[in-house]
Amino acid sequence: MLDFFLKLEAPVQAAIITATATCVSALIGFTAVFIQIGRQGRNAIKANTKNEELKRKVEIYERMLETTRKAQVAAVDFTGYLRKFRMSLDLRDVFPTTRNVRVPAERFTEYQQLYNDASASFIGVMTVIESWHIIEPKLDVFRLAISVGLDELRKTDRAPNLLVKTMPFPGHETGWTMPSPEDRTALNVLIDQKIFEIIRLSAWVADFQSEMQVLLLGELFPKPVERRNPPDPEQFCIRLDRYDEVKKKLNSFEWIRQGEELDARQRAQFARP
Repeated sequence: MLDFFLKLEAPVQAAIITATATCVSALIGFTAVFIQIGRQGRNAIKANTKNEELKRKVEIYERMLETTRKAQVAAVDFTGYLRKFRMSLDLRDVFPTTRNVRVPAERFTEYQQLYNDASASFIGVMTVIESWHIIEPKLDVFRLAISVGLDELRKTDRAPNLLVKTMPFPGHETGWTMPSPEDRTALNVLIDQKIFEIIRLSAWVADFQSEMQVLLLGELFPKPVERRNPPDPEQFCIRLDRYDEVKKKLNSFEWIRQGEELDARQRAQFARP
């Protein structure tokens, strides 16, 4: 092949060399373009995948936010109803002999419905946590906290139920009488306890919102999320970066201890030959 090329005239050799160089250059250029197109395609696929992932995260956050807001609104309605009832009694103290001061507008049946609505809405938040547990297994600490809070709220309903005793019932308003001073004192303590528990539950739900912001929206908004720092240690903030500390506090509640004791008894029972 080389001998044949050398026998060719110089102009022909030059033409062949030029054509060969042109082909090689074209081949190199085509290869570079092909590689670039492939790289751009892979980058586009990666970008589309990332965008879809972020879109999905935003959708999850919006669904979570809808459920948590429902719980917080129910908490406000519940505590507001108790405060209005206490204010109604306080007004009768201010005007004890005024006939125009009517029976309190609050009714026990309405209170009970608000109580049930608030409890159900917090259970709804627990369901959301269980549904998206795969995002971060440590999120389960919020489910435990809400179950603890609901148990603490339930324990405020000690017998005899002062709200049953002191709130008017529909259709029996004429028979309603002002609670005794002793009942009023105990009632104020009870209302304060219920409001405390509901506020704590609502705050823990807000803590859950903050953690979900970090987990789901952190790539879009990299700025740090400001956390609660309550002065009351009983209203402690739940945060995943202090997981062990929070878990230790929750384990001190009766609800968690009873659950662990029951689990231990069941495991011991099924472990027997």
